[in-house]
Formats: sequence, structure tokens, C-alpha cells
Amino acid sequence: MTAEAAVRSRPLPRIPVGGLAVFLAAVVFLAGAIHICTILLVPSFARADGWSRLAAFAGADEFTQIPVRDPARANAAGLDPLFVNAACRLRLGAAPVGIAVEARERFWSLALYDRKGTIIFSLNDRTAIDGQLDMLVVSPAQNAALRLSPPANLEQTVVVESRADDLIAVLRLFAPTPSAQEKARPILAESECLPAPLEGAAPSGR
Repeated sequence: MTAEAAVRSRPLPRIPVGGLAVFLAAVVFLAGAIHICTILLVPSFARADGWSRLAAFAGADEFTQIPVRDPARANAAGLDPLFVNAACRLRLGAAPVGIAVEARERFWSLALYDRKGTIIFSLNDRTAIDGQLDMLVVSPAQNAALRLSPPANLEQTVVVESRADDLIAVLRLFAPTPSAQEKARPILAESECLPAPLEGAAPSGR
């Protein structure tokens, strides 16, 4: 018998049926786990991407209008063209931030976003007094100091405590027509988003 004939007549190795089934089951399980993880991670990536797009427009110590359509930069997700939108960056590491809005006879809303893209607080004109908002955003340490020595007008202020030191405030004014948008822009310009140091309080850290 030649060497070639011997190779041809040699029986092929057999893979145990049980081992093959275990291998296929492991492959299917791994593929399913990867698929599920991908689905679960998509919302997190989407929220984080929303934060980065908002941060590109958020002003420092002021509300900066967010264009609904801007060919030069990526638009912030979820903006309604019937609203005029503005964003302000809040950094609570050094001091609380005061937010003031006055927009009577017009629907408006304000939301605070953390770095995960999660809304930690929101309100609108229905919960404000006569369309006016006086808000103070504080860290836990700043809130404790505020309670020890509250200012005289604190009862009229909405105090929001945040564990995150880095936030973005998004202010939205309902403006369905071009003329309404022109009237809404001065309201955004006059709205305040400024550091409001507490008297005698030291800067808070993380």
C-alpha cells in the first residue's frame, strides 16, 4: 500500500456529539450576551452624546441660545423647533448658581442635566409664581451651610440640591412663530445663570 493510499484510508477523527453540542451552546450564549450588552449600552451612549452636544452650546454664567439647525455644528438632540432653547453650564465646585427667569404669559420650562444626560430636576411656568423663577442650585455641603444661615428671602427661592458639581441648565420658551421667536430671544438674554456665593461659606469640593 502506498503512502497516499494509507492517508486516504486513515479514518477521520470523530468529535463527540456531546462536546459539539456544548461548543455550539457556548457560541450561541456568548453571541446573545454580546447582543444584550450592546442593547443596554446604547441608551447610555446616547445620553452621554446628548450631554456633549449640549455642552457645545452652553454658555458660562449665561444662557446661550441653541440653534435648532446649525450646519456648522452638530445639533443638540430632541430640540423642538416650536421652542426657543438656551443652555447654561453650572459648576457648583466654587459656589452655588442662581437662576432667574421672568416670562409671563408664555409657556416655558427649565431642566437640569447631569453628565450622564439625565434630568435631575425640571419645572415650568405652571409651578413658578406669576411666570417668574428664582432658583438656587447647591451641592449638599452648600445646602447644609444655607440651612445654618438662610437669607431673608429664601422662602421665595426654589432650592435644588445636586450631588453632581457639573450641570447644564436648558431653558425652553414656547415660540411657534417667527414673531414669537423674536419676542422670546430678549427673555433668554435677560435670564440669569450666575454664581451666587454664600456669605461665609467655603468652596465645596467633590
